[in-house]
Amino acid sequence: MIFTKRLISVGIGMILLVSISVMPLSAAEPTEPSPDEVAADLLFVRPVALCSIVIGSAIFVASLPFTIPTGNLILAGRKLVVAPVKYAIKKPLGELDTPFRVSDSDH
Repeated sequence: MIFTKRLISVGIGMILLVSISVMPLSAAEPTEPSPDEVAADLLFVRPVALCSIVIGSAIFVASLPFTIPTGNLILAGRKLVVAPVKYAIKKPLGELDTPFRVSDSDH
């Protein structure tokens, strides 16, 4: 029973890994998002991004006893708080195909 569960989970993981690696990269010019993409972004992606801001902020506060002594306070703040805020606010509405990357030069 446990072996079959592990076998199924490994199989699903392999399928996901292979399907991600064979996706073609598009070099085409960006197109205007469809109304469905805008609606999906507005109704599902943005609320999840807002929740990630709250969760990231809570994790940041909980990690303060560990990040202050090690000197990683700025890195933790940038990854747990600033990056989700930039994702939720700066990402164009309806952009679901490509992930929004927050560059380290944007402080």
